[in-house]
Amino acid sequence: MKSDYIVYGVLAVVFGIVIYTIYTLTSGPAIPATGQNTDSGFQMITSGNIETGNVQIDLTPAGFENGQLKVNFAINTHSVDLSRYDLTKITVLEYSGKKIMPLSAPELQGHHTSGTMVFNVGENIKKFKIIISGIPNVQERVFEWK
Repeated sequence: MKSDYIVYGVLAVVFGIVIYTIYTLTSGPAIPATGQNTDSGFQMITSGNIETGNVQIDLTPAGFENGQLKVNFAINTHSVDLSRYDLTKITVLEYSGKKIMPLSAPELQGHHTSGTMVFNVGENIKKFKIIISGIPNVQERVFEWK
């Protein structure tokens, strides 16, 4: 009879460890605070949150290389399938009266995606906006660096 309690106790501990491990692996990456300074001198800007039906997008300009602006992103959600969205089609960079779409961006997948968008700007720019349209629950997200 006592051995049954020991077996059940061990099973409960193992079950708890498994649940904790699954939760940790599926809860997504840690998200830095909005406004955090980066090596590029640009701050990260966040739009949205990870509540049901919503998506959180963090953008951080990483700097310029060979006339290209590189922008790091982290997109997180718990309820929206991100694979339906193509950043190269729904993102626009506005600067000096010009509007351009990303030259490249990784494919979005699942509920947690990060990567780098690349814009061919031809120059180092200090003031610009990035607008992402159509991702729930904010239909037009405007990220602006002044």
